[in-house]
Amino acid sequence: MSPIVLGLILLLALAMGLCLLAFRSRRVIGDDKAQHRQAQRDFYRQRQRELLKDREMGLISEEQMAELNAELDKQLLEENAEFTARAGISRGLVLWLSLLLLPALALPLYDYLGYRLDYRLLDVQQQLFAADQPSEDDLHRFEALVDDILVRRPENAELLMTMASIRRQQGNYAEAAQYYERLLDLFPQDADILAQLAQARYLSANRVIDAQTRSLLERSLAVNPQQGTALGVLGIDAFAAGDYLNAIKYWQRLQMGLDPQTGEAMVIAAGLNEAKRLAIDAGSIEGLQLSVDIAPSLGNFPNGVLFVVVREPSGSPMPVAAVRIPVRAGTAAFPLTVYVTDSDVIRQGATLSDFDSLRVSAHISVKGVAMRSPGDWVSAAATLSGDATSQPLSLLIDQLQPATR
Repeated sequence: MSPIVLGLILLLALAMGLCLLAFRSRRVIGDDKAQHRQAQRDFYRQRQRELLKDREMGLISEEQMAELNAELDKQLLEENAEFTARAGISRGLVLWLSLLLLPALALPLYDYLGYRLDYRLLDVQQQLFAADQPSEDDLHRFEALVDDILVRRPENAELLMTMASIRRQQGNYAEAAQYYERLLDLFPQDADILAQLAQARYLSANRVIDAQTRSLLERSLAVNPQQGTALGVLGIDAFAAGDYLNAIKYWQRLQMGLDPQTGEAMVIAAGLNEAKRLAIDAGSIEGLQLSVDIAPSLGNFPNGVLFVVVREPSGSPMPVAAVRIPVRAGTAAFPLTVYVTDSDVIRQGATLSDFDSLRVSAHISVKGVAMRSPGDWVSAAATLSGDATSQPLSLLIDQLQPATR
């Protein structure tokens, strides 16, 4: 909800409150008037009974009784007129005071909550966007305005996220964490905020995951098992600790949710390939080392995704294992060394050594999908026995996938 809309809602609520107060005052006045009239009627009837009794006892004559009754009627009329006028003045005064009080209270409240600052903040934002290189003064002025608004409206999630992002970009992760903590108070089950807070704590602590940071990461993944920031941090931490199997596990989950043509996907693919190499060297996992090259006759390779697919020689359409690595012209250097490990086996519970022989092929998909399409760059398949998975294997991409007829 925008600050302007929120301000209008507050002003409307204030106006309704004042109107209810005015109507309540009117009802109270009406109740008082009814009670006053009832008391007048009771007094009038009592006085008439007294005059009648006095006449019967001979204390007053018939003419005197008539005069006293006329005077009693006049007194009743005068008192009613006076009370009605007073009530009308009071009711009108309440309504007029309400109308005057509304703008008198609305404007200070509008300033107190910082809504006037929102317009100034908008002007500063437009200046920052319009400038080729924003000055330090403009940035400081923007941050000061945001902090001033947050003092008045500490639950403004949009501005809290803005300041957290600014501090993170500045490398001030400790202060970024403070803003994420305030956001977490507002949204305790938000997987992204949990992960971003954990990442800020991790970076501010010189890339050390303490118990609280790990708890934040686990909570984030409990809400969203594919939360990329949490998977990335846990993978980096495991890799740094030499726990390559867990690094592979986290990064493979992360890779599944990434656009293969993004820079992040390329970094994760390279890190994942290196973690596999180290895990194989450490004897933690079984794997196959492949050298994938491109025939010079094909020219410059296209942007796409390199798929290395392992199948059974029987021709089953279901792959045994698959690896994908994004490639972009000018950033990838062939030949590429690719590792296929037991972690890449698609069939649950199976390993590469469970198969007597395997057929391995590679192709660059221009569409970024595992299924070959016309125009993809492909290699011939190579066959190896199950006990030869430790031996390097070379694949040459030297043909184009023909169009289907």
